[in-house]
Amino acid sequence: MGIFNGKNYFIYGDGVSGRAARRAIKRNGGRARIYSDENGSFVAPTDKRYDGGIISPGVRPTHEAYAYCAENGIRAMSETEIGFALAGDRKTVGVTGTNGKTTVTRLIAAMLGGVACGNIGYPVSDAACKTDGRPLVVELSSFQLYTAEISPSVAVITNIASDHIDWHGSDSEYCRCKCNVARRMTGGTLVLGEDIRLRSLETLETGARILHCRTDGICDGAYIADGYFVFMGERVCAVDYLRLQGEHNVKNALCAIAAAMSLGADAYAVRGALSTVAADAHRIECVGTYGGKLWIDDSKGTNVSACRAAVAQTAGEICLIAGGRGKATDFSELFVALDKRVTEVIAMGETAQEIRDSAVRYARGLKVTVVDGLDDAVNAAKRSDAHTVLLSPACASFDEFDGYAARGARFQELVRALDRGAEREKCGH
Repeated sequence: MGIFNGKNYFIYGDGVSGRAARRAIKRNGGRARIYSDENGSFVAPTDKRYDGGIISPGVRPTHEAYAYCAENGIRAMSETEIGFALAGDRKTVGVTGTNGKTTVTRLIAAMLGGVACGNIGYPVSDAACKTDGRPLVVELSSFQLYTAEISPSVAVITNIASDHIDWHGSDSEYCRCKCNVARRMTGGTLVLGEDIRLRSLETLETGARILHCRTDGICDGAYIADGYFVFMGERVCAVDYLRLQGEHNVKNALCAIAAAMSLGADAYAVRGALSTVAADAHRIECVGTYGGKLWIDDSKGTNVSACRAAVAQTAGEICLIAGGRGKATDFSELFVALDKRVTEVIAMGETAQEIRDSAVRYARGLKVTVVDGLDDAVNAAKRSDAHTVLLSPACASFDEFDGYAARGARFQELVRALDRGAEREKCGH
């Protein structure tokens, strides 16, 4: 017996989330069958009497699976919804945004003693099937939120910038999906990060209490005053407790503090999390000094706003390696106000020519080198006059790699091969 007793679902996509959804549904009394494309073609489920169609977040809205649901009166869902349904009375936090999702998710989970899951790599439905009762802190991508009808105890939107337009079709649709994290909330709390343009929230309707975050003034929520993190007027701890470096991580910490303390976390737990949670791999990660240059791996910087944050966090003159698979990205946003410390850009991959054209138009005088892929980019970068080389692609990795982690690992391998005999020097950025 369980909450899905007597219900029947079809699942489209035989990936990690699809298999997790099937396990969870069957474990809780329901029936579920997985379908996937055959030879690149859609294969319609044989039984049209379904209580829901769970579609993988990797499946685009234009896929025939969505049309099949619409034609047969079946509600399209995500694995995430199955997880939230199974959470029951447990505390839940839904975290979304263009950048900072993973960091904020990990910080909140540490502050609450909760389980970090969702887009972070651990399916929500798997986490929800555990019976230990810990809060679920769920990282949510715009893909997962496309059809989502969820109501977390606390929702967080870290920031919203242009991203994934190739998938969503427009900025407004991307923003709508982000706002889905709080649309069905009739109570609880919505935390809004500092870097959210008002027009991004035009479709936001929520019954949640809204808290804000600010680094430059008092607000109803979390802010900084006199070198301290403050929540609802009460000092939490000195900003110096934060182990993570960079202004973007100060903003991430504010979102986490507001979310966790609104669910009852105390200042001691917050201090402990801020002082112990380290940076994500491949996010402004110092590889070391090789071949006479400092090399920094920001392979996780897959959009323009993340790339700009990485540049701001990097000291000295910079040779920037950018490019990969595009997401209908407007690279003018990168080059119109490019930090003058970037003296050279090496453009690689499928978007190399787009990046080159945008750089020539908006950053006149900037040296731009076009190469095929990452191996060639590292070879070109070692000849740069800049002391620091920053890989921050502002693009997805799927033209060459399975994901940003594989791209970052290859970058580090190539960099370390430059100077096998030299002792690694301490990072100083």
